[in-house]
Amino acid sequence: MTSNGPFAHAQIHHIALRVVNAKASKDWFLTKLDFRVAREFSFGGMDFVWLSPTEGNASVIELIGGGIGASRPPYQNAQESLKQPGFHHICLHVNDIEQVMSEIRHRDVKILIDVMAGAPGSGVEKGAFIADPWDNIFELLELARTPKIA
Repeated sequence: MTSNGPFAHAQIHHIALRVVNAKASKDWFLTKLDFRVAREFSFGGMDFVWLSPTEGNASVIELIGGGIGASRPPYQNAQESLKQPGFHHICLHVNDIEQVMSEIRHRDVKILIDVMAGAPGSGVEKGAFIADPWDNIFELLELARTPKIA
């Protein structure tokens, strides 16, 4: 279905994560995933941190810290997490998942699913799932490469 409606060309600008402690979450992104701070400020009693991949130009993750009374349930594996409704994960596209996961293991990041083959027809070569210390889930994926025609 083709649409000329107001959302026909919409794109996701960023994902916001509510966190108890913006500084601790920011430090995790900086040290474990090599993100950088695009901007940060306080407003209305909360701390806001906009994060980007080191080589990226767009802010993709906004941390909103402070004033949280509840937390996510701790997950031991990705299958368990699929039983909860609502937001599930943020997916990060990487060029070489084997290299990324090797580094993730050295950085002592919680791995929910180690490198696995992508589902047939998904366009994904390989994927993995990790979690931050607050059980926010991140998918890492390497897209399938299309063979070059000689």
